[in-house]
Amino acid sequence: MTLLVSNFAIANEEGQELHEESCVACHIVTHDDAFYTRDSSKMATLSDLSRQVSMCTSNFNLGWFPDEEKAVLDYLNTKYYKFK
Repeated sequence: MTLLVSNFAIANEEGQELHEESCVACHIVTHDDAFYTRDSSKMATLSDLSRQVSMCTSNFNLGWFPDEEKAVLDYLNTKYYKFK
């Protein structure tokens, strides 16, 4: 269990770093931290969020590997969305 929690924490840390490097310019600076959780958010499920992260990865040619994309998804879900 400890190893699983530790791996999740490392992935979440990686997701935060990738998010700060590649996403903040569009999603925080031009908006604010509440951008992700606003009432008019289009994210209603974890699948919606996953699709959006994949679309941003592709559209902005971020070059992320699937595990990096998953790390960002996990980070966003843990910090903002809390989907099950």
